[in-house]
Formats: sequence, C-alpha cells, structure tokens
Amino acid sequence: MLILFLAAVVLSLIFCATPGAVNTQALRVGVTGGFRRAFGVEMGSIVGDMSWAVIALIGLAVVWDNSAARVVLGIVGGAFLLYLAYQGFMDFRNKEIAEGEVPKGHTDLITGVIMSFANPFQIPFWIGIGSSSIAVIMSEPKPLDFVVFYVGYFVGAVIWGTAYSALIGHGRRYVTPKLFRTLSLICAAVLLYFALNLLYSTFF
Repeated sequence: MLILFLAAVVLSLIFCATPGAVNTQALRVGVTGGFRRAFGVEMGSIVGDMSWAVIALIGLAVVWDNSAARVVLGIVGGAFLLYLAYQGFMDFRNKEIAEGEVPKGHTDLITGVIMSFANPFQIPFWIGIGSSSIAVIMSEPKPLDFVVFYVGYFVGAVIWGTAYSALIGHGRRYVTPKLFRTLSLICAAVLLYFALNLLYSTFF
C-alpha cells in the first residue's frame, strides 16, 4: 500500500509538472495576482482531474465511447482555451502590468475546473493509469488499491500546485512591465496551441 501510494505521488508530480494549458494559465494570472490566483487555477484543475478519476473508477467510460459527448467536450474545452489565449494577447497589448483582481463572472478556481473537466481525453488517461500503473505494483488490485492510488495522486497534485504557485508568487516581484508583456505573449501563444491541438484531436 505504501509503495502504491508513493508511486502515485511521484507519478502525479511528474504529470502535473509537464508543461500544459493549466500551468500556463496559472503562470499568466499568477504574474499579476500572485500565489492566490495561481493556486486557484491549480486547485481547480485538481478538482476536474479527480472528478474524471472518479468517473473512470466507477466505470463510466461510456462518456469516452460516446462520440457526441466527446466532441461537445472537445469544442467546449477548445473554445475556453481560445478565450484564455485571447485574454493573454490582451494582456500583451497593455503597456503596464494589469491589476491582479479576480475577473468578474468567474473565479480562477472555476477556470481550472473548466480547463480540466472540458478535456475529453481525461477518461482514457485515467483508464490507462488504473489498468497499467496499479497493475504493475499490485498483481490483483482491489477497490481499496484504486482508492489509495487516487489519494496518492491527489496528494502529489496538491504538492505540485502549492509549490508551483508559491514559486510564481515569489518570482512576480521581479517581473517588469516589459517582461510581463513577454510572458503574456508566450502564455497566449501556448494556450492557443493547446486550444488548436485539442480541437484537432477532437475531430481527427
């Protein structure tokens, strides 16, 4: 059980540290709002990840098998990433560092949840994790083994989200208006890439 738990923590840290749309968005808002905003995005993403994990755990892979549901999720996810990319380009156009207040109409936590939950490829990822990673350690995994694994993954994700957000919060004091605009442009371009990649993967 301990080995399974630690393996899940390590896997989670590796997966969460991989450059992606969530980390990019956390960096974009964290530069202006500090730890609180970056942490909100990261925690929202964890909520979405664990929701998909529960869906996969209880065997609702039918969501993935349903092409219509997969397309809808892909479109929603791609459109939301395009919106975030647009916000990044707007930040790039500003000559001064934007205010770090939470935008009206949604919170960073909800942003993270939407970014994660609107990704239709979470289901096959979790099914693959559940059927391969756990089986490597436990020859005959039981329901409790899956629970331990997912708890370990959750702990690893929280560790990463906290550390990454703290790093952004500490480093933002060194961000000049010029660097802010550069980071905003880079983040916007990365978010645009992930949006187009998600839409392409959804339809082709």
